[in-house]
Amino acid sequence: MSFSKYSYPPKPLPKKKSFPYALLATSFFCIWLIWKSVSPVLPDSTSPPQIYSNPSRVDLKMTLMSAIGKAKKSIFLCMFGLSDPGVVHALAEKAKRHIPVHIYYDTKGSPDFRKMIPSAIIHPVLTQGIMHQKILILDDETVFLGSANFTHASLKMHDNLVIGLKNQKIAHFLKEKVPNTPGYIRCLVGGQDVEIWLLPDLKGNTLTDLKRKIKHASKSIRIALFTLTHHLLIEELIAARKRGVDVTVILDMHSSLGASSSAVEMLTNANIRVLVSQGVQLMHHKFAYIDDRVLITGSANWTKAAFAKNSDCIIVLHNVTAEQKSCMRHIWKTLVTTAKPPIRR
Repeated sequence: MSFSKYSYPPKPLPKKKSFPYALLATSFFCIWLIWKSVSPVLPDSTSPPQIYSNPSRVDLKMTLMSAIGKAKKSIFLCMFGLSDPGVVHALAEKAKRHIPVHIYYDTKGSPDFRKMIPSAIIHPVLTQGIMHQKILILDDETVFLGSANFTHASLKMHDNLVIGLKNQKIAHFLKEKVPNTPGYIRCLVGGQDVEIWLLPDLKGNTLTDLKRKIKHASKSIRIALFTLTHHLLIEELIAARKRGVDVTVILDMHSSLGASSSAVEMLTNANIRVLVSQGVQLMHHKFAYIDDRVLITGSANWTKAAFAKNSDCIIVLHNVTAEQKSCMRHIWKTLVTTAKPPIRR
């Protein structure tokens, strides 16, 4: 039997390959995430202050190194702890290029690094208390201030929060006052109302203002502090709880077993929710977040020494923006989920 050449069924035509739009979109998204993680957003003069914090997955060291690298005119640094090799090297490189680098530091918190940055203008600070400020000013307009020391552990391991802003008026005020002169400034930054207090404040105005802000809380007070010992602030938190405000206090575990142990007992006895951090890293925050509307932070622990003896700084952001709220929600969620109630003795 013979078969015609037409006996076999025709071969199916090859299917046209569709363009992998989904794969391309996924690839672009992954590239964007990588770029976002390695390209920190720096402060802008037209925008409200930026919040930078380790728990919000921001690389503090990378952010600060990027900002220092972009400095063109001047660098002014007032820092309790300065020892991170990368930051020290970046400062030294800028000084070599004849950019004025002024460094104020506490001799008890930093090594003598004058040989490492020979071209910088070094100002060791000796005070009765501690020169505890953590302020970086670049080109007389970009400002970073908060709880982070410029040490490797503080920038990469410990929990910290730094505010970044771009404002010539604030930069001038800080350069004129720090590290030894108290002062106060209030102005708009990118449309946001911002206050800054410089300590010590022997007249007690800063403490009075902080108590007033706690007293005006109507819904919630969320606090994360390395050290809490000031009895007037503890009493104000207890009073807020008594009038129905939802108060939660998170303290560093190491401090909760030592300096802050009395505060833990007083707050717990007043039915205030108290949590303590876990792990070897320090919960080094110094913030109070009131009614999801006002953020109070800086370098000052809530101690008598911070307000009346140490050189410290407090910054207040009013009418917190949607972006800032999102950042604070993430920070707070991270802190709450990793902290635990204190062990009662």
